[in-house]
Amino acid sequence: MESKRNTEQKKTILNALMCADHPTASELFEVIRRENPRLSRATVFRVLGQFADDGVVRRLHFLGSDTRFDARTVPHAHCHCIKCGRVTDVFDGDFTPLLALNEVGDFTVLSTEIEFNGICADCSRATGDN
Repeated sequence: MESKRNTEQKKTILNALMCADHPTASELFEVIRRENPRLSRATVFRVLGQFADDGVVRRLHFLGSDTRFDARTVPHAHCHCIKCGRVTDVFDGDFTPLLALNEVGDFTVLSTEIEFNGICADCSRATGDN
């Protein structure tokens, strides 16, 4: 019985993550709690960690932000707004060779992250920055 409940919890968390936009664990918990108030914060955090460790989702680390999670595991880059924290996916063919590297010099590449930090269009308009 416990494994079935756990499986349902995992499905709930993964489905919520697939509908979210690079949330932190806390943000995802708040979304899930509205529909599933019995699902605990600890369970959401633990399952997200397991998913990331198992390669089901990606852990994202941005300067000045809590760890975020991405349900898209295909190789891609990210843009991160340093003002509002928004994260967007970048699928650009120019990055494909970099994202596919298995070796760099005498290093074996285990993972590759390409991150662009800047100011999104909404924040630029709001502050008059260009």
